[in-house]
Amino acid sequence: MAIMQAFRRKQEVDWRAEFHTFYRPMIGDIDVYPEVNNGRHFVMFDIARYKLAFTIGLVRYTRRHKLAFVVGGSTIRYRKRVRPFRKTLIRTKLVGMDEKFFYFQHTVEQNKVVCSSALVRAGLRSKSGTALPTKVMTDLGFDAQPFMEEWAKQWADWDDKRPWPETLE
Repeated sequence: MAIMQAFRRKQEVDWRAEFHTFYRPMIGDIDVYPEVNNGRHFVMFDIARYKLAFTIGLVRYTRRHKLAFVVGGSTIRYRKRVRPFRKTLIRTKLVGMDEKFFYFQHTVEQNKVVCSSALVRAGLRSKSGTALPTKVMTDLGFDAQPFMEEWAKQWADWDDKRPWPETLE
């Protein structure tokens, strides 16, 4: 019964709220220093986004419409080491939505100290193309219009203008 409840969207969900996910880094998450490996931060962010997706009913929607989650870009800043075996809070907030992507800010804390923060843009794709975020949110029953926090928009504009490397012959 508990598994089935995970697939149901809870009523009265504020999709603009900050979502909290707790994680305890273990031996497989650390590097030689010992601290959480920089790549494992993105695994924590994936877990947090999936928790948010389950909460708002998005996982069920993606399965029904044969969509896949894709990450279209990210940037991260590290400030403090994330230590293994300690309770870790991942704060996740939707900070933007445009014609192709959802933009999430993820913040990692241990002992009420911010350790890292990332901006991740993610979309939903099918064989026929990209699912429009506003249509997805409307289908889920939310009144959602495109929006973007200014700093996230500046990052997206910068990232879109960055030259793409050429393929080596």
